[in-house]
Amino acid sequence: MLSKKAKYAIKTILFLQDNPELLPISAKAIAEKEHIPYKFLENILRDLKSHQLVKSIRGAEGGYALAKDPSQISIAQVMRA
Repeated sequence: MLSKKAKYAIKTILFLQDNPELLPISAKAIAEKEHIPYKFLENILRDLKSHQLVKSIRGAEGGYALAKDPSQISIAQVMRA
């Protein structure tokens, strides 16, 4: 059984993969579209960033994007993060 954190992390990675035209996308937008509590998502994104699965882009047009090609990211890596 997966924890909520793992489920939300997987949903986040899949959302970033499935919406390349929106990238970079803000944490707030991800939270709204995927129905993830915003504060919880911020913690998840911080963990994913520290494991180099996502990258953050600063600025008014900034947000989050995948740091690697989606084919190089495994579910196991996401769950470990």
